[in-house]
Amino acid sequence: MKDFDTLALQQGASVTALFAVPPTLIARFVIDNSQHPSGWAPFLSLLAIFGFIIGSGVAAWHQQLGRPLMHGLVAGVGVFVVVQSFFLIIRIASGGEVRVSRIITAFALALFASIFGGVLGSLMQNSGVRPK
Repeated sequence: MKDFDTLALQQGASVTALFAVPPTLIARFVIDNSQHPSGWAPFLSLLAIFGFIIGSGVAAWHQQLGRPLMHGLVAGVGVFVVVQSFFLIIRIASGGEVRVSRIITAFALALFASIFGGVLGSLMQNSGVRPK
């Protein structure tokens, strides 16, 4: 782990979990299980994407090893994999339908958001703005 700033990863993953997981939980367990489609699902998905951007940006901005994009990716995608694995286990255990295409789409969005957040964190570091 000497290639990674573990404190920056912890901070970024914590922020990602704080801002991306709650809207995902609401969408997954409340809206996704209802019989009637809701307009809330796209809004909650957008909130989750912003959570990935913010969390990845925090990891990229706080790292001190010169690898902001890698830290942003690991923080964002790492949280996605952990949370999605949890959802997948619950789906399988409850006999629910596993939608692989949704998982792949969500992963692509989380990956894109993590890259974007990493770039933003890098830009903040390069502009001289330092975290406290």
